[in-house]
Amino acid sequence: MNPKTLKSLSTDQSRVKFHILLIGLVLVVLNSYWVLMGSEVWHSTQLTIASLFFNAVFTLLIMTLINLAVQKFAPRLAMSQADLLTIYTMVVMLTTISGHTMMGYLLPVIEHAFWFATPENEWLQLFGNHVPNWIAVKDRAVLQGFFEGESSLYTAENLRVWMPPVLAWSFVVVALWLVLLACAVLIRRQWTENERLSYPIVQLPIAMTSDPQAFFTNRWMWLGFSIAASICILNGLSYIIPSLPYLNVKNQTIGRFTTKPWNAMGPIRVSFYPFIVGLMFFTPLDLSFSCWFFYIFGRMQRIAGSAIGMQGIYHYEQSIGAWIAFGLIPIWMGRRFYIRMVRKIVYPRGEGAASIDDSREPMRYRTAATVITVGLTFLVLFLHQAGMSLWAIGLFFVIYFPMVLGITRSRAEIGPPVHTLIYVDPGRTMVTTMGTYRLGTPNLTILTYLYPLNRCFRANPMPSELEALRIAERTQIGYRQMLVGMILAIVFGIFVTFWLYLHVMYELGATNKARGWIGTMGWEFFNRLQNWLVHPRDTNWAETGGIGFGFGFTIFLAVMKTSFLWWPFHPGGYVLTTGGGLGRSWFAVFVSWTAKAIILKIGGVRLYRKAVPFFLGLILGDYTLGCVWSLIGIAFEIPTYGVWH
Repeated sequence: MNPKTLKSLSTDQSRVKFHILLIGLVLVVLNSYWVLMGSEVWHSTQLTIASLFFNAVFTLLIMTLINLAVQKFAPRLAMSQADLLTIYTMVVMLTTISGHTMMGYLLPVIEHAFWFATPENEWLQLFGNHVPNWIAVKDRAVLQGFFEGESSLYTAENLRVWMPPVLAWSFVVVALWLVLLACAVLIRRQWTENERLSYPIVQLPIAMTSDPQAFFTNRWMWLGFSIAASICILNGLSYIIPSLPYLNVKNQTIGRFTTKPWNAMGPIRVSFYPFIVGLMFFTPLDLSFSCWFFYIFGRMQRIAGSAIGMQGIYHYEQSIGAWIAFGLIPIWMGRRFYIRMVRKIVYPRGEGAASIDDSREPMRYRTAATVITVGLTFLVLFLHQAGMSLWAIGLFFVIYFPMVLGITRSRAEIGPPVHTLIYVDPGRTMVTTMGTYRLGTPNLTILTYLYPLNRCFRANPMPSELEALRIAERTQIGYRQMLVGMILAIVFGIFVTFWLYLHVMYELGATNKARGWIGTMGWEFFNRLQNWLVHPRDTNWAETGGIGFGFGFTIFLAVMKTSFLWWPFHPGGYVLTTGGGLGRSWFAVFVSWTAKAIILKIGGVRLYRKAVPFFLGLILGDYTLGCVWSLIGIAFEIPTYGVWH
């Protein structure tokens, strides 16, 4: 490539197209409303639970098809691949904020306790005095409209009471999301360039926009699309008209043992989600094998535990230790690179600084370190002002960040359809290992208010942020436009999402017309806090042992995998299947692994490449019809068939 071309490419990559960002912001608003209505009001397909967000893929599909028409009739107005994927990334970032797995948890923790507090549950006496006014809404007259509906947000009293917690939590979300974005920048080169991880989740967005004409005329893609879409159409119609046949591809129970010790494994369930079959096709075979193998391994653990008289195998606690270890392992493996990076940050002009060039990174390493420092300082001050001890804040983040790194690693290396860390949050971990006496009521209360940010980690932003950087690197999009788009979507998205949710709930009522969990999710949060306070406990050594086992076994698997080429078991499979992970997805993963193994055995890489469009079609067909049914439900104000969950 000649110097003029390189200069032109560099100039194009450094441009920020403001009209593209404006289109992205408009779609941020529309998607926030869509996710709210689809997930929390009509409770159809859960658009934000899968790793590859349903609404973001559908938005990209519509924009790509519109762009194909524009290219034909007004080519000068057509968008480039960089433009389309920038918009897609902005919608993705909004989706990490809106929906069931973030705002659907955050609003309940803000409003639930002081509406449902009664003399019987004694919430006000137990922890009410430890909740600052600026992180929760305590005025029952203001909350009445939220829960019962047929009211308006836009009264002076409502706005006055809601403004402090909305601003406080918005700043928390922006700070945390930007800290995680800066962390993604720091690990990007090691994972993407040095270790060359596969990033399966980005395959479909890139394929749709790289050569749309070829993608949408590929007959194998349409075959896969048709299979998945046909299932969705049939089941969607059956949901509305029960007399029509229904093809059960979700969570089908095929058997259950009734005698000990076999009954300990629980019911045997299989699911055939086409999009999971499609997604896992892009996962390396040893990793997809480990996913379904360790699901069965976990069931065998339960049987063995029952046979020897154990009360349980502490699978949730195993999950805690496994995820922490899985987050720390890649830091140790890339330690030489990270040591050089730290030297570059601390001594940018010192000896050895030139050995690591960050001029082409999304942001300079020192800038990323500054963002992390400022963001964490704000978060620490916020939590301390809310009533949490400094040592408890530090311990919380010591647990939180390795877990997030582990999730991000699983997405970059394996691309699981979902990563569920339910009931393995830092708060539970701290109570298990330290007991409630040492933590005390103020710390336990604020840990409960942090629970929405880590209840199940499904829509955690860091994996999506790293995938956005991977998209930019793969498609030569300018990092500058991608970063500006992500930051705009985060800052604008949190305020828009708060506004839309409050506006709609005051109209419909969180416990009146809304069918989702937004009106009831708080019971899980505050019942747990009540249990901690009413039944105080010391360190649970058996559960702590489960954490230690999960941590140690994950380290063992990693050492074996890196030491011996013949070792077939990857720690990622164990991590993803402990706790509640991959419970309803394992059979679809097995089907995908089998299909890929057969294709590679028969035709090698050549046949694999020919098969890729078919599996992309499976994903797109499931996603498209799932989103269509969601939109139909919103348009006609009826519940509809949910493709996922």
